[in-house]
Amino acid sequence: METQLPTWLLELIDNEHVTDILLSESESLADYGDGLVLLTDFQVSELELAAIERELIELGGRRLDLANPFADVCLPGGLRVHAVLKSGCSSKTLLSIRLHQAKVKTLSELFNTLSASPLQQTIIREIVDSGESFLISGPTGSGKTTLLRAMLSGSTERVIAVEDVTELAGNNIVCLQSRSINVEGQGKIALEQLVREALRMRPDRIVVGEVRGLELMAMLQALNTGHRGATTIHANNLFQVPERLSTIKADLAISDTAFFKMIAAAFDWVIALEAKAGTRSVSGIGKFAIEAGELVVKDFQPRQKLALA
Repeated sequence: METQLPTWLLELIDNEHVTDILLSESESLADYGDGLVLLTDFQVSELELAAIERELIELGGRRLDLANPFADVCLPGGLRVHAVLKSGCSSKTLLSIRLHQAKVKTLSELFNTLSASPLQQTIIREIVDSGESFLISGPTGSGKTTLLRAMLSGSTERVIAVEDVTELAGNNIVCLQSRSINVEGQGKIALEQLVREALRMRPDRIVVGEVRGLELMAMLQALNTGHRGATTIHANNLFQVPERLSTIKADLAISDTAFFKMIAAAFDWVIALEAKAGTRSVSGIGKFAIEAGELVVKDFQPRQKLALA
């Protein structure tokens, strides 16, 4: 695609080692795979950065102005862009770019860079083959979406994917993207509505890119009535997942008991990722359970044979 983007930014985007680019007038950072480092080879002004943001957001078919100073888009080549204009909401113009590889990795390719034991690799492959529902957890930058894409790519299912910004792709994936309100204050299409629309599209699996709010309830209702699904959630480790889900539950009109039962019935597996010292790894694989009235995740410790039943 033809752009007026500066050469230094295009070079960063084209660098296969770069995973994140964070720009502001006062400080610019990039992650080359080993954590964020300061970029000292150039300086960008507020005006230049705002122009870059508007071009990127327009390429994604969305709008960025003082009436709407935040915007997210996903662009060809695996770029996820988050732009913030200097406004009453922010004292600075800020640009965050996450770079996913344009080619979806297979699980075999992913396990060359994602650290996982042979047993963990076997379980993850069995989860894909079995078609069971799963949730991937981890902190920012741990590779949740990358693993989700790889697991979906190994399936022949018809997948309906619901996201705020389209990041999942594949011949078997139909993508639905949420929409913000327009200048008239209308036209918003939220994730929970898209989940309900997905139910009418003959899905083999419903995928929510990341659960953060009301869309979780719509997904649980679908998964508790015979559908299969997959999603991701921000949590630092396997055992913090119930706490994170309970935080989301605070906005839902449902009792703890009913909510815990729906979670345990909806998801067959929880896969936890972590990122330390530039290395991404599978830190645990577990299953939901209810103990003493509380939702917990129990480490999956197979005995002699792997059995997913």
